[in-house]
Amino acid sequence: MNFIYILIKDGCEWEDMVVFLSMEDAIMISIKHPYDRVEIFSKTDTLGYTPTYNYYQNGKYIQTS
Repeated sequence: MNFIYILIKDGCEWEDMVVFLSMEDAIMISIKHPYDRVEIFSKTDTLGYTPTYNYYQNGKYIQTS
């Protein structure tokens, strides 16, 4: 698993975040919640997962880096 996807709702607490393991699920949930974003995290060799600073919002991939 090279990526994980985390649904971030505006103003949410850590217990409100939802983790998705597939890109397809991440895209579908971003469509279902068009004003929230699904952040993408990349697996590293040593630290677990780190943010890519890219995300899905309303089914669209947003590349910020």
